[in-house]
Amino acid sequence: MDRNSTILIIDDEPALLLGLAAKIKRRGYHVVTASDGRDGMQKAKEVLPDLILSDVMMPPPNGFELRRLMGQDPLLASIPFIFLTARTGVEDRVMGIRDGADDYITKPFVSEELFARIEAVLRRVKVSQARGHEEGRESVQQEMENLKREVLQNFHHELRTPLSNIIMPLELVINNKFENPEEQIQFIRVALSSVERLESLATDFILLSNIDNGDLNRIRQRIDVNTHILYPIRKRLERYKTKELEFVCEIKGQGEITAPRREFTHALAHLADNAFKFSPERGTVSFSLESDPGGGAIIVLENEGLRIPQDLHERVFERYYQVSQGDNREYDGLGVGLFIARAVFSSLGGSVAISDTANGCRVQAVLPNVRPEDISYA
Repeated sequence: MDRNSTILIIDDEPALLLGLAAKIKRRGYHVVTASDGRDGMQKAKEVLPDLILSDVMMPPPNGFELRRLMGQDPLLASIPFIFLTARTGVEDRVMGIRDGADDYITKPFVSEELFARIEAVLRRVKVSQARGHEEGRESVQQEMENLKREVLQNFHHELRTPLSNIIMPLELVINNKFENPEEQIQFIRVALSSVERLESLATDFILLSNIDNGDLNRIRQRIDVNTHILYPIRKRLERYKTKELEFVCEIKGQGEITAPRREFTHALAHLADNAFKFSPERGTVSFSLESDPGGGAIIVLENEGLRIPQDLHERVFERYYQVSQGDNREYDGLGVGLFIARAVFSSLGGSVAISDTANGCRVQAVLPNVRPEDISYA
């Protein structure tokens, strides 16, 4: 018997209610009483008891009606229910069971029978809950295994593709004589581009490790707009050359931006990559940056095409989340870009948020101003 269990007793006969409450309290249970169905419904919502003992014949709602009402309430539906009644007909028992009763005790009853049934019902509930917890734990473990398998598959793909694009062009350059030097240079460019992709992948894993360990670099340095912002963004744009995207850029403000260079540059590259990736062919991607004299900035990226449903505006920032998943791998990547970008800006007291526009998607990143003592002038 669990002495922490709370039992709600509902009966419109005051003498029976008081006597039953006293007996059950002496057994170590916590007891709450209600004088009719309406009162019982209210008390059930307030205390969420472990078990309800209810008379059947009460002013509306009677016991059967009360059980049906509770069954419609998500908070109360799973609370076990034992009916107390002087009615001995089989039809009454059947009705009670159909309405969700866990047991049915006829009056008059002896105390030992009542407590045996109470303890039996509470034991069944505890076993059921334990089984549910175990099933839930197994379900979570299975989900984690599935996620782990999918991440490893994606990682292998992200690693193999650039490696192949490095090895094959370099083998061609080494083993062949090119009459046209430009053709040779083109193969070298393909290899170099893949090296840059591998470098970006390595940076992802370094930053993920730093995020997990709580040691992301927060030392803010002077940021050159062309070197640390526009150049890496345009390098990402080169990956989508076949899309023939239009990149519109607007720089406002005279302030000097300060941020951890590697982390800040990598976060912006991910935000830009996301905009390029989900834009349609010949679509437009707009980039605006407004700097503040205090070292902060507001950065906005807008792209045409895919709009993200409202209920996914936060989910897309989860680690490994991908808009499109499955064997076809419609969109490449590990699903960590937005997660890393938000983590970097959040570590500096800033934010990254997504919203829809009439034609696509908008991402706004806010870098707050900084105190002079937080700046490194390296």
